[in-house]
Amino acid sequence: MTDCFYERIKYRVSEMTLESTSFVSRMKENPDLSFYVLYTVLYVFMIGLTNVVNGFVGNNYGWYDVHFYWENTNFIFNGMWPYQDFKTAYPPFSLAIYLIPYLITPTDDTFMYGFTVFTYLFTILAIHGSLKFCDWKGLDHKYVYLTFLLLIVGVNNFFIGRNDTITTVFVILSLLFYWKEKYSVAFILMALGAMTKIYPVFLIPVLLIPFLVDKNWKSFFKYTLISAIVCLVIELPFLINDPATAFSYLTQHSGRGFEIESIVAIPLMIVGLFDSSLVYVGMDESWDLFGPLPEAVSPYVMPMTMAILLIFMLYFLFKLWKIDVDLEKKLALTTLACATTLMLFMAFNKVFCVQYVMWVIMMYPLIIYSFKVFGLEYKKLWYLLIAMTATTLLTVAMIGGSTAELTIQLVIADILKGVSVFALVFYLLIRIKQCFDSCKE
Repeated sequence: MTDCFYERIKYRVSEMTLESTSFVSRMKENPDLSFYVLYTVLYVFMIGLTNVVNGFVGNNYGWYDVHFYWENTNFIFNGMWPYQDFKTAYPPFSLAIYLIPYLITPTDDTFMYGFTVFTYLFTILAIHGSLKFCDWKGLDHKYVYLTFLLLIVGVNNFFIGRNDTITTVFVILSLLFYWKEKYSVAFILMALGAMTKIYPVFLIPVLLIPFLVDKNWKSFFKYTLISAIVCLVIELPFLINDPATAFSYLTQHSGRGFEIESIVAIPLMIVGLFDSSLVYVGMDESWDLFGPLPEAVSPYVMPMTMAILLIFMLYFLFKLWKIDVDLEKKLALTTLACATTLMLFMAFNKVFCVQYVMWVIMMYPLIIYSFKVFGLEYKKLWYLLIAMTATTLLTVAMIGGSTAELTIQLVIADILKGVSVFALVFYLLIRIKQCFDSCKE
């Protein structure tokens, strides 16, 4: 009887050992599986780390924005209308996104976990799609691995706990479908992204330009209409309820002051170091600059940013119009134009939160392949992305001591970030010019 018992134990231990060995073997044989496991472990670790750090520095560190996502959703469940009865900085589809984790984790203390699980699942979609793209184009999977390791390690809690992650996944999926020439799906996804957080709206014109260049008027108007209809359907309930407040999220953003993390705020912060009566720090939606000088300059910054983006799009339209290239090169040029548009917006906008860097980082495999199409060098791009991420985090680390009074440490950190951001902007602009120049030969 005892011998039988021990035999069964030995057999079960042997089975478990074989299963364990089999799993390890599968991990070794399948780098993608190994990466998914590592990514999941890091994601869970980052959730725990955010909780730990929150205990020391307070809610501002990790779950600050997530608290407002929960609060907005809670208001809706209490019968209040967004934009009319309470302010929110994001377009209407973001509210639909928040509803999903809210239904599973409805309390303020648990919502953060439901939200991070939701962002995790969204990022898995982006990883899967990017890996499929690499298989299709013969691109090494390491570019996808590097992308999401930089996001989870470098952008850390701002990656797991911001709606930018969900919006950026919409953008990546849109671009992947655009490469597959499934344009209707691509424009629907980009419009959903724009109605989650505004920034993808700047990419819709870029994606339309190739149809304009080809004089493919049917497709141009079709995809313009698809984008407009998606946005209108999502916006319609709020337009019907109260047209006066339906677009308040647009004015809320355009009316914001200079955030102390923004690059265009650097000259003003330097003045503030010497004269706090002209420029000083205060809290609005974020730590912003106040005083006579920021108030005098602020109204001109958004028009300047929009003008810069328009000039770049006209440049892209003009250069694309003058060349005759195959579809592969046209798609590559459009991808690079999208990345450059986002970088220009980040460089000249009055607001530059740390999570913004993920907008371009998640495009890394697509950008790499676009360079390969034209036979261009691309190794420097990785170091520029790391530099931008590191200096952005350094700026965040220096904010703590600057909320009462501007410090030289914050200004230096923001200058370093500005240098890294503009280095990446110039790098992309030079590469696009090289692409166009190569098409003339």
